[in-house]
Amino acid sequence: MAARNKPAGIRSLVYGMGKGKAGIEGLSVSLASPILEIMPTTYTRHMTSQVWLITGGAGYIGAHVADTFLSSGKEVIIYDSLSRGLESRIQFLRKKHKKEITLIAADIRDTTKFDDVLSTHNPYGIVHTAALKSVAESMEKPDEYFEVNFHATTALLALVKKHKIQHFIFSSTAAVYGAPEHSIPVKENDPKNPISAYGASKLAAEGSVNNFLNSPGNHGTSLRFFNVVGTSDSELIDNSVENLVPIVINKLNAGRPPIIYGTDYPTQDGTCVRDYVDVRDIAQAHLAVADFPAKLPFAMNVGTGGGNSVREVIKLVCDASGESTVVPLGENPRKGDPAFLCADVSLIRNAIGFSASHSLEGSIKSLFGD
Repeated sequence: MAARNKPAGIRSLVYGMGKGKAGIEGLSVSLASPILEIMPTTYTRHMTSQVWLITGGAGYIGAHVADTFLSSGKEVIIYDSLSRGLESRIQFLRKKHKKEITLIAADIRDTTKFDDVLSTHNPYGIVHTAALKSVAESMEKPDEYFEVNFHATTALLALVKKHKIQHFIFSSTAAVYGAPEHSIPVKENDPKNPISAYGASKLAAEGSVNNFLNSPGNHGTSLRFFNVVGTSDSELIDNSVENLVPIVINKLNAGRPPIIYGTDYPTQDGTCVRDYVDVRDIAQAHLAVADFPAKLPFAMNVGTGGGNSVREVIKLVCDASGESTVVPLGENPRKGDPAFLCADVSLIRNAIGFSASHSLEGSIKSLFGD
């Protein structure tokens, strides 16, 4: 397939920047790099009573959470190793919101640094998005995934308790459910049978978060994201090399057809069905939790309550990119891929009145400047 001219929104869209570890967002896997604290000097800080520290805040999801919190009048401090997180995202947010945003470049496993940051900045609450997140890599390096996603989170929570910070929002994942054999949206109390070290490490971390939330006066929840897509601005776009939508865009940019792994699943068109939720809705869910005054469930799904097949998603991406005639290639299914994994979203809707508002078509179009 010959490469074609792309609309302006796609020509400069490149995923998988650099040669860092696959699937790492806002978090390094080594303490060898220097620890930096980056303070801009061109804006005046307007302090409010509510300052949130966002780990992994230079990552795709973390930066959108920061953007949404800033738009709501909150202040944010970004803690990110910049191994996958991008400093350019924070620079964009400084310009957009015309204010100083502190960026602390450090690994969350550096408990001495994290302790010092909490002492210095005394945040009102923590949004913890930093994690290792590659399913495939987690099977090759399970110990590292548990070290970062579980043990580091547990150590972080001990420091949060030490500093008497009572608000904590944890970014979890639908991977905790594993591969259900049914085609019914999963509820939060459904069996958790993760099939990857990534999912298992996040489920273990949820246990530590639950222990924190059980202490009197503590507030927050674990938000289990389903498949995250879209962007609010081109500067905050996903640079992942593993998610379906960026994979398809990369294929089209390279002049190659996208690939479908498995075409005979028991679904309407034979391809896997997933719940795709816009990153702007993910960010709004964090804000809704942060502002909710009462006790919350320990964990809540964040999705749309519906699903789209792989074939449908590829078609939407091809249409948005001006490549509507492209025909994807079929390959053998991958081990462990469930035919259907979508969210039952009744709990978050009933608990805090949150519902996702963006369509999948709109989410994909946002990646092309629409």
